[in-house]
Amino acid sequence: MNDTTLPKNPRRRRPPEGKVRPGFGLNDWLTLLRRSSDLAQRKGAPLRRDITLEEVKKHDRSYDGWMILRGKVYNIGPYLAYHPGGSAILEKVCGRDGTELFDRYHAWVNIENLIGPLLLGYLKVEKNGGDDDERAAGHYLKGVAATTSGPMSAGNIGNAVVLPSGVAD
Repeated sequence: MNDTTLPKNPRRRRPPEGKVRPGFGLNDWLTLLRRSSDLAQRKGAPLRRDITLEEVKKHDRSYDGWMILRGKVYNIGPYLAYHPGGSAILEKVCGRDGTELFDRYHAWVNIENLIGPLLLGYLKVEKNGGDDDERAAGHYLKGVAATTSGPMSAGNIGNAVVLPSGVAD
């Protein structure tokens, strides 16, 4: 028997459409995290505390994708190819808040270990007066917020910068 007459190996299947390609699995991603020094592409700049929703909306492409998760802004572009469910689902939330989608499917995932190095900074929530602000800000104001206009509440967001729990300047 030569190679052309051998039966095809049934175990060697291509991954289903939208799934991770070989070389882009979880272990490959973790190796990349260990070996890379600036995946977030901050270029040595400190974490920002003033990223606006309007600025996040500008970064809605796969090559420059920012996403909000629980008030934190991540540059998820480098992670797209490594996402086990395929990149298409994350491309839909580039430039938007992905907290609700993330919590629906991955509430158990430790996001800091998975994409923590992609953190750009924290979302600045501005109060313009209206219900849209509360809907836009609502579910990711779970950390401690440093406000300039009084205590933090659903009705008084003020000029808030969302900080992780335990970090207040």
